[in-house]
Amino acid sequence: MTFQELPEMDESSAFRLMNSLLLNSSDETKAAFLAALHSRGETGAELSGFVRALRNTATLGKIHNVMDIVGTGGDGKNTINVSTAASFVVSSLGIRVAKHGNYGATSNKGSGDFLRFLGYNFEMDQEELARRVNDTNFAFILAPLYNAKFAKFAKARKSLPHKTVFNYLGPITNPADPENLVLGVTHEEISRLYSNFMIKNDKRGYIIYSRDGMDEISPETPSMMTIIKGSESEKIEIHPEDIIGDKIRIDEVSATEPADSFRMTLEGISGKRRNVSRFIALNAAPALVLNGKAGEILDAYDIAMEAISSGTVSDHLDKIMGDCRR
Repeated sequence: MTFQELPEMDESSAFRLMNSLLLNSSDETKAAFLAALHSRGETGAELSGFVRALRNTATLGKIHNVMDIVGTGGDGKNTINVSTAASFVVSSLGIRVAKHGNYGATSNKGSGDFLRFLGYNFEMDQEELARRVNDTNFAFILAPLYNAKFAKFAKARKSLPHKTVFNYLGPITNPADPENLVLGVTHEEISRLYSNFMIKNDKRGYIIYSRDGMDEISPETPSMMTIIKGSESEKIEIHPEDIIGDKIRIDEVSATEPADSFRMTLEGISGKRRNVSRFIALNAAPALVLNGKAGEILDAYDIAMEAISSGTVSDHLDKIMGDCRR
């Protein structure tokens, strides 16, 4: 199998090709495929086919009426675990979250690293996944445990000097297959790719990237949000000072050492470090609007901050941690 010229594929062709590569191909063949696709550029239809093939191999399955808040990562900003913290906020307010994540690829500060720091029990079957979501509105799905086929591409990915389609597949291969998504990306090109994917797969949600390259809503610079509803999309720009009243420097919500980052995240969740709390609430806001808890981002931000300040989120996190150890 050669990939000197890789033609554009529809979803079915992409599905069949990914299945074939997963079942019987060398690392050299996988690397050639990834390089050819990177050179040509991916499409939303191809993402759909690849996702379907990978999800078919997962050991957990769909959970209805859930959402995910997840980013592509790799922005190099060393910010706190804001998507995970935002997931705790929205689940404390009655929104069902099946959070998909992994350990950090280039550091020990990924969402999986943070949950491991907290002592989260990652092991579960389908029944336990459903129970956790039903009882606490939250479950964390550690990608390597349930999407093990990703590892078949590990050597090929490491052999290449550039990112590959697998950097984009991680956030959208959640085995729970959430209907609603808040996706953080690092630049506009990925936003367009995800928009196509979400519309094709009838997902609702927000795709977010900031002008400073963060894969989340920046507390310091403007951010672009693409809103996906059915077959329609709308793009808006938001400015942090219009929502939180001013700007927050990135160095106030970031840390290079994992332990420092995790402590800052917990202090933000508990309301003990106000600017971190504001950063978390800012990134929880789109999920609250998406799920009908607020009509506007500004109102959603206020609701999230109240949940943090009142101790609701911190108490909810204690409940999540107690429940997962049952």
